[in-house]
Amino acid sequence: MHAHIVIAHPEPASFNGHLAGISQQVFGDAGWQTTLSDLYAMEFDPSEGSHHYNSRKDPAVFHTQNEQRHNADNETLPQEVALEIQHLLGCNLLVVHFPLWWFGMPAILKGWMDRVFVYGRMYRSGMRYDSGICSGKKVIVCVTTGADRESCAYNGREGDTQLHLWPVLFPFRYLGFDVYQPEIFHGVGGAAFIEGSEGGLSTLEAYSGRWKETLETLSSRPLIRYNRDEDFDETKKLVSDAPVYSPFVRHKPDAI
Repeated sequence: MHAHIVIAHPEPASFNGHLAGISQQVFGDAGWQTTLSDLYAMEFDPSEGSHHYNSRKDPAVFHTQNEQRHNADNETLPQEVALEIQHLLGCNLLVVHFPLWWFGMPAILKGWMDRVFVYGRMYRSGMRYDSGICSGKKVIVCVTTGADRESCAYNGREGDTQLHLWPVLFPFRYLGFDVYQPEIFHGVGGAAFIEGSEGGLSTLEAYSGRWKETLETLSSRPLIRYNRDEDFDETKKLVSDAPVYSPFVRHKPDAI
């Protein structure tokens, strides 16, 4: 078994870095092969553009999907992108660590998706969702927030973190992954942690134990439910009797 770990945090000694280390240790102890992509340490360029491609289908106008597919077909993708694709296709489980910044993922992680989820290689019109190239693989994201649990609740001042994460998680579903319910650690980076208070440090210790337990019992963790391909008609609209799992895909525009 192979677990690939992706971390998007600029500080190696951060709590995110610590959690990524736990991921490596737990799977290594279980006899899994592990690989790690530390995006900041790699200085991964998150900006997709013509400067990445020596071979061009259209040298005059850069069209992202056309150039990605052209280079995928000709095996001329940028080396760092080809390696990340190899990790994704070779793993059984993908683990992604990042802090929630401004209610979304860090730009470097979004750029990793922009560049690595290559059209023509990782997806195309007949290779998405239930038929995605990563069907049979699983992914779990481990997220830290600066705000506390109460602020990040469904009725909290900062909004429901579970909903903020939907646009982060759905691209993995698009590629065919089964997506585990995310693990979210709230209040990381607040004053208690920055000042190294006893309460803050004990919370980090508890979070570390919780993440270790999460990984050791991952097979029993629930998956996020998404609509299946058959829940949509020929116009790609949700059929009338299909279930609704999220406010992002629903029957009525005003339904919450």
